[in-house]
Amino acid sequence: IYEKHTDCTLLVIGAKRDKTFAGVSFLGKIPNDELPQYYQAADAYLFPTLWHEGFGLSLIEALHCGCYSIASALGGVPEVLQHGDLGRLIENPHFIAEWVDAIDEFLLGKKEYPSLPEELYSRTAWNKGMDERIAEAKKSLGQ
Repeated sequence: IYEKHTDCTLLVIGAKRDKTFAGVSFLGKIPNDELPQYYQAADAYLFPTLWHEGFGLSLIEALHCGCYSIASALGGVPEVLQHGDLGRLIENPHFIAEWVDAIDEFLLGKKEYPSLPEELYSRTAWNKGMDERIAEAKKSLGQ
C-alpha cells in the first residue's frame, strides 16, 4: 500500500515493535479514554481479526467516530457492519491481496463513508434491548 500511497500512515495500536517499516507507526498500548482521538483522526479503521469475534467493541467505537471500516468477515463482524452496508468485509482475511484491494479501493476514493444511524450500537439502545430481553425472560419464567 505504502509503495502506491506514500501520503498515508498505518497506526498500529496495541502492539509495539522494534523493527521499523516505512509508513507504519507502532504506538503500543493506548489508554481506553484516549482511543477516540485516534479514531477521530483516522480516515479508515482496519479490524483484521482472524478469530470469530462475537461483537468487536473497537470496531463499534471506530464506526461511531466516523471511520470507514474494513474488517474480517468472521464471527459476528458481518452483523456489526450490517453485512457490508457500514463498511467493507474481507471474505478471505488470510489473503493479504484482499486487504490490499480493499485499502487501495478506499484510498482511491472508490468507497464513501456510510452514514451511521446515531442510535445504532449506542449504550442507550443496548440498555433498552437488554431490558426488553430481561422482561421477556422473566415473563417466560412466570415472574
